[in-house]
Amino acid sequence: MTPIILSRLRESSVNSGAAPKPRSKAIPLSPGRASASTISLMPTPFTHLRILQNLLADEALSPPCYKLLRRQLPAFQLGSIIADARVASGVGRDVTHFYAYGQPIAERPWRKMLRCHRALKELKSEAHLAFIAGYVAHLATDEAWALKMVRPQFWQRDWPGVARRDKFFALHLILTLMDERDEALLEDWQAPSLAQCEPQGWLPFMTDDALRGWRDYVAGQLLPGGASETLAIFASRLRSDPAEIRAALDDRTQLQNCLWRYVPQGLLAAVEEWVYAFTRDQLTIYLSETLSAPASAAARIGLN
Repeated sequence: MTPIILSRLRESSVNSGAAPKPRSKAIPLSPGRASASTISLMPTPFTHLRILQNLLADEALSPPCYKLLRRQLPAFQLGSIIADARVASGVGRDVTHFYAYGQPIAERPWRKMLRCHRALKELKSEAHLAFIAGYVAHLATDEAWALKMVRPQFWQRDWPGVARRDKFFALHLILTLMDERDEALLEDWQAPSLAQCEPQGWLPFMTDDALRGWRDYVAGQLLPGGASETLAIFASRLRSDPAEIRAALDDRTQLQNCLWRYVPQGLLAAVEEWVYAFTRDQLTIYLSETLSAPASAAARIGLN
């Protein structure tokens, strides 16, 4: 952990020692405002952390799964965002997300990950299991978002009179709206908890240094003195001025004309609710299969 992150972590710990709130029925995700950190077509790390936060408040998650993830919260958090570290580490999407844009998703990406990297079934610790569980949740979220939003609404559907670049711009408006909303809703424990995670050879396709770097990059935006970088990153991807994106986000008429008339807010809310349920279901499947297998690595580390 860098000295800057350490000092800001100390400041954060003085202001908040809060733990996740007790579980209740999950609050559906719905649209709000905008801003934070990465990937071009998929939800940002802040949105993934918000989904994680909802999972920890979801009564549908079994008590054994909840207790495991709660005990190993920092690892679960890092796993839920680490796939997007490919942006900083320079590896392809197929290496970290196990499918490529424009190609059919013939197999659940998380199952393909486990099939391609059998070492991930040889869990080293309870923290390692929670980290992989977070990774599974991330891949499930991105898969569902691709299948229910990006492909049908932006790739396959014609928007009469709208150029491809403008559709791409509109997609980034949705992502920043979600991102800014979710950053504002992240609870105070998120940043200091994430910053404490110490990976120990958890991935065969990404180094611990890369994992720590992404941990510090995301946590640093959330800790005291940090600031979201989403708008600047998206502007760079769009080869646009951040002010142009900000103006569209803040102008209800422009937002209606270039986004909501094509992707209504009700549709976005329904897709996000479906994405969340799919993520929870895939996470539950992974944990149930892992914890119940009699000869599994989970058994060897004393988890069943």
